[in-house]
Amino acid sequence: MRVVKLSPQAFDNYISSINYCSYFQTTAYGTLLSRFGLKEEYVGFEENGRLVGASILLSKSVFMGFKYAYMPRGIITDYNNQNLLYSITKELKAQLLKEHFLMLKMDPLIICSKRDSKGNIIGQNPSVDKIINSLKECGFTHGGFNYYFENVKPRFEAELDLQHDVDTLFKNLSKQTRNKLRKATKYGLTIYRDSKYNFEQIYDFIKDKEKVPVKYYEQMHNFFGDNCELYYAKLNTETYVENSKYLYEKEMEINDYLTNIIQSNGYKGKNMSSVLNKKMESDKLLSAYKKYMVEATELLKKYPEGLIVGATIIIKHKNKIFLIVEGYDHRYKNLAANYLTKWKIIEKYANSEYQFFNMNAVAGKFQKEENKYRGLNEMKMSYNANVLEYIGEFNLIINNPMYTLYRGMTAGK
Repeated sequence: MRVVKLSPQAFDNYISSINYCSYFQTTAYGTLLSRFGLKEEYVGFEENGRLVGASILLSKSVFMGFKYAYMPRGIITDYNNQNLLYSITKELKAQLLKEHFLMLKMDPLIICSKRDSKGNIIGQNPSVDKIINSLKECGFTHGGFNYYFENVKPRFEAELDLQHDVDTLFKNLSKQTRNKLRKATKYGLTIYRDSKYNFEQIYDFIKDKEKVPVKYYEQMHNFFGDNCELYYAKLNTETYVENSKYLYEKEMEINDYLTNIIQSNGYKGKNMSSVLNKKMESDKLLSAYKKYMVEATELLKKYPEGLIVGATIIIKHKNKIFLIVEGYDHRYKNLAANYLTKWKIIEKYANSEYQFFNMNAVAGKFQKEENKYRGLNEMKMSYNANVLEYIGEFNLIINNPMYTLYRGMTAGK
């Protein structure tokens, strides 16, 4: 076993030849990160003249010339082969020690469990405990099974199977989501793919999500090329006015009808408790529709050509579509821009060469009362997506004396 430095082309050739799918392990991603403070390298693990593993190695100097290393989504190898794992770790640690590294972090793309859209476990990996124990015997420490977003990469992700026709995918949406999509369309929301990639135009919607500069997304497009797609949601303000007025007038008719029932002390056979509840709900809708109607009229005056209210960026890699980031103008939350954009992407790629739509992170708590990110989970799970739970992060200390000194000097900072 020996560690070899791979050229970007050799690394890409290896990745394309195996059944592995993560855009984090591509030269496009490595080159992107190299533009923002990290050094990229491509390492391979060779045995008897054959590659038995590989990974991107991202690094940065952190202390007295010593470096921190990260392998996004882990070494690509057979984690069920304990002897192979031991040999790889031994040689890698020796190589990193020579190159003045303090520690290595990785988060392998190993699935622990799979859950349905309601959070029920529908599949488990029986090898998880064995793999964790093997990595520990190799010197790694496991970061644990966290439930939220403490790790560098998400430990839980929502993923939708796209290998169905559009009608089936739409029927599988939650009733609430189908209503949101219909309402968004009625209000005049349209989803476009931006062929000019004007990231400046949509940066305000996404800048707080990943905390990266707009240049990051511009460079992402440069390196991923046509596999990076930008979509934005644009509101037709004239349609918004027309349909807001229509919804208000229709609800006014319903409200008047319910008022007449109540004022006449109830029609024969009517359940007055049900009528009162419907009246209260109608009052709320009427108030909301009136607000939207006033808002729509002002928007038409200010933006007669329409208004962009949301944006989404995806990356296509092998047989998957990855949602990178999405955002919307919170002043127009009622338009459900993120919902409609995801649906239009699903609609576009249903039954295509892309088998899955990875919707990115969700929280690992599935009881509503326990989950502080319940809104995020409910939105993504409403598409009937499954949840993939990964094995988590592992750290390998390379130079223990210097790492201990580094931790002591930076403690509390």
